Amino acid sequence: MRFSKALIAASLGIVLCLFGPSVSSGSAADSGYPRLVPPGSGTAAGASPPSIRFVTADDFPPFNFIDGSGLITGFNVEVARAICTRLAIPCTVQIRPFPLLLDAVRENKADAIAAGVADTPALRRHLAYSVPYFREPARFVRRWPALVEPSPHSLSGKTVGVIAGSRYADFIGDFFPAAKLHPSSSEAELFASLKSGEVDAVFTGAVGASFWLAGPVAKGCCAFSGGAYTEPAYFGDGMKIAVAADNTALKGSIDSALRALDADGTLADLALRFFPESLY
Repeated sequence: MRFSKALIAASLGIVLCLFGPSVSSGSAADSGYPRLVPPGSGTAAGASPPSIRFVTADDFPPFNFIDGSGLITGFNVEVARAICTRLAIPCTVQIRPFPLLLDAVRENKADAIAAGVADTPALRRHLAYSVPYFREPARFVRRWPALVEPSPHSLSGKTVGVIAGSRYADFIGDFFPAAKLHPSSSEAELFASLKSGEVDAVFTGAVGASFWLAGPVAKGCCAFSGGAYTEPAYFGDGMKIAVAADNTALKGSIDSALRALDADGTLADLALRFFPESLY
């Protein structure tokens, strides 16, 4: 995921100040969040483990961060706690620097990582991954009142801001070839070009965009336009819990819990707690 942690951290503080711990009053029923876990996918569950020791980092808001009372929270952290509630077992969540999370599992100091660790062939030598519990969609953001449904035709000849060299730039180039790409080096620069009118739209990750739209800099200038794009070839197949590569029993229990949490709307409700609005 490519978004500015500093931008989100600043916006998150404002949103939490205004609305308290739950940053949205919506519910799973009207959130528009899609089902992320196909029924029956993932490893079949056996007996639940007696407990789970999760590790996470504390510097990746809104996914893992220290709240105003000094406690670890965030979307990843609350998903981990929901897994344990679903399995009816105790769990702990410990903080480690992100580069040391893998070592904690390899050295049996932890059972699972709830920090969005990338699923790569190299890491799969050491880790097994759960079914996904979160996918960040890509979205168009445009200024008011120039909000029309994005399409190859409507964006023909229009300037679309993207982060230079990003998956978002690749996607626009492949599927909106008549649009004019306007590369930026950072999200702050990207959104500034949108607000100033230098570009007609931006195309980027929905997480960073949602916090910018809800923050003081945007000042209501802009909004999401069109639907969400989730093509895995461009935007990945989602966040997953990581466990030791040979711990198939724990993976099965976590997969089962995540399927249930997705089916009953818990994952959507948690997302609505930590993002200013539905990302979809």
